[in-house]
Amino acid sequence: MFHFFKKSVPQPEEEQEPLSEFEQAAQYHCEVRGIDDRPVFLADVKDFDGDSFRLFPTLDADAPSVIYNSHYKLVFRTPHQPIPVWTGRVRGSTYKFWKMDELTRLKDEQRASFRQRVSLSAVVRNLLGLPENGETLTAAYYSRDYDQCEILDVGMGGLQLRSSHSFRMNDLLAVTGLRLYHDPQPFSLPLQVRWVSAGDGAYRCGCAFHSVPEQEERRLCAAMFSLQRASMGRV
Repeated sequence: MFHFFKKSVPQPEEEQEPLSEFEQAAQYHCEVRGIDDRPVFLADVKDFDGDSFRLFPTLDADAPSVIYNSHYKLVFRTPHQPIPVWTGRVRGSTYKFWKMDELTRLKDEQRASFRQRVSLSAVVRNLLGLPENGETLTAAYYSRDYDQCEILDVGMGGLQLRSSHSFRMNDLLAVTGLRLYHDPQPFSLPLQVRWVSAGDGAYRCGCAFHSVPEQEERRLCAAMFSLQRASMGRV
């Protein structure tokens, strides 16, 4: 994600400096928000030099127009851990990126992994194996037998489903045919069951995403961002 020039001549191996707190967070997708938490766009951080950096839209879209010297929040979607929040000031922009500086960590603002309540139909199947080398999940990796289920909530870390079938903790499943927000291509994602509860003749399962390919993770993050914008009335 960060680009550094390297000398072409061999050099003695040196111990690499540990990544800064911001660099660690910037390995993940970033929600750009107004100071009032208004969602603006989903971005990737590039060219951080310890002071300034650039924000590029995660998907194929133009960077929105912006007033220079405005401050925005940067909310990083770090999976399975508290979500760090920074602020920065816009110093310049093109249709491709925003340039920002004056980075400040909001120590008192740390978010839990966002979960969007939904009521969506999907199919759950037993997972026979995990794709290798970052490949997308296909029918070759899951059983033909299936159970129709309802997705109750979804986040970057996983989802909760309601099913007539009782699954067991640590079962590996595949959720297929999942459309979160006007997705041209439905999601097929590997899951691992983390908890199960029974009631009203059905079972609820909390599931964590398991070994999601980078490309699908980007799509998932974008869909989650769109769901959140829609729930706030800012499509």
